[in-house]
Amino acid sequence: MEHGEDHELRELLREWSVPDAPPSLDRSVLGGYQAGREAWWRFLLTGSIRIPVPVGLAFAAVLLVLVGGLMRQRPALAPAPSTVSLVDFRPVSDLNVRVIRRHESN
Repeated sequence: MEHGEDHELRELLREWSVPDAPPSLDRSVLGGYQAGREAWWRFLLTGSIRIPVPVGLAFAAVLLVLVGGLMRQRPALAPAPSTVSLVDFRPVSDLNVRVIRRHESN
């Protein structure tokens, strides 16, 4: 008998039928996808993103350096003047006014 000529096996495979999948399988497979579309905010509260440990440590180190740099560079606030003087105020000597009537696109 040659390879692939087993008639009894071929007949048995023709008669065999696969049982239908139970509805619980659809719920377990598609349930997460359907629920995720309806409540995307739930992922923001309880979801997780898997990243390698070296990437997470590098991100934490960069974040610490940035926060440390921002803490050191606080500008010193100058005290507000208590009075305002207009002694050095001078009006504009050359006033050029340009009126734009409509927006021109190039």
